[in-house]
Amino acid sequence: MQDPPPSETSSVLERNAPPSWRNWHASDEEKTIYGVSEFPLYSDAWFMSELHDKGPYAVLNALPRTTHSGGMHEWKPALVLRVWYFLRGERPDMSVTSKKHYHGGWIADEVAALLSLELGLRIVAGPESREYSGESDFGRPRAHAAGLLPNLPPRAGRPQIASLFDSRSLEEVKLFETLPTLPLSAATALIKSARSYQQALWIADTTPETAWLLLVSAVEIAAGYWDGDRMTSVEKLERSKANLFAFLRDKSDPDLLERVAEELHPLIGAMGKFVSFCVTFKPEPPASRPTFEKVDFANRAFKDAITTIYNHRSDALHDGVPFPAPMCEPPQQYSLDEPPAECPGGLGAASHGASWVGKDCPMHLHIFAHIVRGALLNWWNTLVPQPG
Repeated sequence: MQDPPPSETSSVLERNAPPSWRNWHASDEEKTIYGVSEFPLYSDAWFMSELHDKGPYAVLNALPRTTHSGGMHEWKPALVLRVWYFLRGERPDMSVTSKKHYHGGWIADEVAALLSLELGLRIVAGPESREYSGESDFGRPRAHAAGLLPNLPPRAGRPQIASLFDSRSLEEVKLFETLPTLPLSAATALIKSARSYQQALWIADTTPETAWLLLVSAVEIAAGYWDGDRMTSVEKLERSKANLFAFLRDKSDPDLLERVAEELHPLIGAMGKFVSFCVTFKPEPPASRPTFEKVDFANRAFKDAITTIYNHRSDALHDGVPFPAPMCEPPQQYSLDEPPAECPGGLGAASHGASWVGKDCPMHLHIFAHIVRGALLNWWNTLVPQPG
């Protein structure tokens, strides 16, 4: 599924494209800079180096000092995103509904989400802090949305995902610069997936039940695009609803069959798409693993675990049954010499009057976050056009 070149899709670009992708394409075609803005990027990780000349974007290291001794992993404005605007001011066409690319954020939020996904860290954009009207001036401070500063909820106990407190170099960011090479629809799916992943990390310590749902959603968004790229909606209807397909084929005209297939396509085989995506793009296990309570990454066991997670997702959304409590508790770390447990131990567990056998609690949140990020990055790599 390839989109037409940007020059042939001006109406689509105006309404149904992520603004960060559009701005990058515009920077390749338009020489006029309409403005420059800076946005703080908040994180509780520690960063080295900077990113320059990434199309119309640069990520500068703010070198923040923390308020407490040894508190380098406090929530802080760790980076500064500088955006050069090559898009003209636009007035939305409010006579139509245009929401295919909508995720509740803007350019800075999209860039922060892609960086969060590629680095596996909490990175959230704050409101605009400085605005430049030209290349030569010193800019003006801005606080139009100062009340919208991102606030990380306090953590009361052990972290859910200890790797969020890593120190990372921005020189490790490689995939981000492939964004403008992606087809429009692929870029849209990638950015929306990255936003769900980013938001899951943000609330992992305080609302792990919801973080599970957001991580599943991050995969579902990508899997929906990937699955649609493999076969048409009519082929999918034939495979999943053979009787309905045969009835429509025999009783109606082809246009109606295709219309019904398009309407049902997002609803067909949701679990199958999710599991197939995770299995196809399964990442390697973590480099450092505990001695006991490890997740089995062998194909059959991995598929069973992913299927169980999707069933928990369905229970949570449709029956109001949250993810099992053992999967939402911070993982045990039995020794400082090895990483935390990857799955709850024991033959079963009980909490708040409910109980679960061991196989219904296949992993902790931090391992699923590792799987989601790894699968999305592996998929992202396949979206990048290859030479020739």
